Parts: sequence; C-alpha cells; structure tokens
Amino acid sequence: MRFPRGSVYDPRIVTRLLYYEDSSLREFQGTVLHTEEKDGALWAELDQTAFYPGGGGQPPDHGRLGEAPVTDTREEEGRIWHRIESALAPDTRVKGALDWKRRFDHMQQHTGQHILSQAFIEVASAETRSFHLGEEEVSIDVAHAGPDPDLLRRVEERANEVVWEDREIVTHQVPREEVHRFPLRKLPAVEGIVRVVEVSGFDWSACGGTHVRRSGQVGMIAILATEKYKGGTRVAFVCGGRALRRQRERGSLLRELSLAFTSGEMDLPHAVARLKEERDRLDRRMKSLLKAELEREAASLVEAAPRGASGPVVARHYPDRDPAEIGTLAALVSARGGIALLTAGAETPRAHFSAPAGTISVGDLLGRLCREFGGKGGGRSETAQGAIPAQAVEKALQAAQSAALAGANEGKTG
Repeated sequence: MRFPRGSVYDPRIVTRLLYYEDSSLREFQGTVLHTEEKDGALWAELDQTAFYPGGGGQPPDHGRLGEAPVTDTREEEGRIWHRIESALAPDTRVKGALDWKRRFDHMQQHTGQHILSQAFIEVASAETRSFHLGEEEVSIDVAHAGPDPDLLRRVEERANEVVWEDREIVTHQVPREEVHRFPLRKLPAVEGIVRVVEVSGFDWSACGGTHVRRSGQVGMIAILATEKYKGGTRVAFVCGGRALRRQRERGSLLRELSLAFTSGEMDLPHAVARLKEERDRLDRRMKSLLKAELEREAASLVEAAPRGASGPVVARHYPDRDPAEIGTLAALVSARGGIALLTAGAETPRAHFSAPAGTISVGDLLGRLCREFGGKGGGRSETAQGAIPAQAVEKALQAAQSAALAGANEGKTG
C-alpha cells in the first residue's frame, strides 16, 4: 500500500512511494511519466519517487532528477509532482537524489515532535494542537496555559529519556475501524487505510510524514522558548543537528562574553549583575547632572530671550537632541516665567510648548500652527505637544514666536 501526504491510503496514487517503503533511501531510479508547465514552472511525474511531497507540518523534499534540480515536491489530487529547473523528456529513465541533509533534518525534527508531544501529555496532561517545522526552529502549540520552567524541564527530560532509549520506530497500516487498537493521541477524521507511526511502546500517531528508524537518531530534543498563544502555549524546540548547532552557537557566545567580562562562564551571572548595578548607579548620577545642566540652560535661555507682552519667549529648534530632554527643558523654562516654544529631532521634529499659567494658551497656539503648517498636536493652556513637518519647522517657530511675543491667543499665526 502507498500513502500520499496525509495518514490515509489514497487509491488514486499511481506513483510508487519509496519514501514510505524506506525513509532512509537517498537515491533511486525512476521513469518520467509526464511533464507539465503550471504557474510558470515545470513539473515532472515519475513512476516511483523517494521525494516526500510535504504535509502535516513537514516541508517537501529537494534534490535532483538527473541533472535537473528539484526545488519543490507536491501531491495534487493523488499525483506526486516534482518542480524541476530544466526539462526532462517523458519515458526518460532518471536517477533521483535527495538533498539528504535536508531530509534527515526533517525526519529528526518530525520524530522528535512525536516524542515531545507525547511527553507533554505524560508529564503535563497537555495535548498538542498544531505543529510547524520551520527552517530554524520547530514549534508545537500545546493545551497548557503556562508551563513553568520546572515543568518544561521535566517534559524535556522525559522526551530525551525516550530518545536515548533508542526505541524502534514502527509503522502500522490498518483500516480506519481498527485504529482503536492503538492509543492514538488524536483520532484521524477520515476513512480508509490509516498509517500509524509508533515510537515503540511510547507514542502512537496517525501520520503521513517521514521518520527516522530509531528514536536514538533524533539525537536530543532541546526546548528553546515558550509564548502564550490562543489560550495555550507555543513551544519552540530543536532536535538533533539543529540542537548541536544551537549548542555550538551558545558555547561561542559564552566564550565571547567570558573574554569580555574577564570572567569564567559560571561567574557570568554575577558579572552581569555587577554591570547592571554600575549602570543603574551611573544612570542615576547622569540624570542628576543632566537636570542641573538643564536648569542652568533654562536660566540662560530665559535671561537672553526677547520679552513680549506675556514675558520672555524662548523659540528654538534642536535637530540633534532627544525630544524627551527638550520636554524637560521646556518645563524648566516656563517654571522660570518664560514661554518655551521648543522643537527637537531632524526627520519628524517633536514640539514641546510650555507657558506659565495666566500668560498665553500654548495648546491653542500649537493647534493653530499644526493646522497652518500640516502638523499634528495640541494640549492644555500650560503645556502642549505635537509634531511639525521638518521642512516647515523654522517658519512655524517664527510664527509661534511672533504670536507669543504679541501675547496673541486668537487669530492667525502668520
């Protein structure tokens, strides 16, 4: 019997599916039955193939048919199609060769997913709702609101126990009415012959993917991260070669950090904590110094500012300064009796206007400026914030200064 993408036998399949007969097959011989051009690509159908067409969360195989690269494999209406980058004539006998590194990686990740999903049921009573095999990470969505680190550690340890026990991976082909013989994690919703993949004595899943022969070939399973997702938890993990690469990357990062901190790897948490404490201390000191400097700057600005009907008016644009810092400066200017009309930033200047109570309404003033010059913003009588287009900021500030010097609260600013 042959099985297409899913876990149920499809009698329409005319191609012999070698990937179900021997998932470790790397090369094979096949005859080209048909070629078709679809969606601007060339596709070939063979009498037999070891190329898995993808499905159930597992990506399709890549490789070569003769000299033609195979960049995709699909099952459509019971037929297996190989996307080829150069033409193949019908009735041609070709040698097929899988991108074995890609295929074996997919088998490691997929088999590891079966084991990890069953470990979540055994340890956390959390079933798997979906599975995705990405280029860098693999993820499952489990029915658990928020597994804590200890629970995740126990799930991971149980999964790796099964890997290291090197259990046989067995495939059963049974009619739909006989699947009750197996304690499936999820019953298939279709009729026909069902393909059940068993991790010997541990997990039974209706599955149409490719898997390693023994659990030991998974190597190891490493949980990377979790996040809340649709009432459950999305668990990111890697297996086998991916886990080894992640360990190398983390080891390299630890060595770099150890050299940077002149510290052993085990002492890194203490070194980071000391650095954070020092940063916080310096941050507090910098804030104190900055406030003192801004107070001196505000006094100087008010002293040098032109005086209008409502007091000194400070109108300045600071293209290279932090808008939040300029907001503090505006408040300090108004605290000294000045009207502050300040903007900061180059691409989208932010406006911070501030005025002593009973002088002018900077909220009304900024609102009129925005309407006239295409900005956005407004506020109360004493404080207002907004954004003014960069090309208009100088003219807008000139208009605002003229209105403030005149003590105007109404009418046009220009």
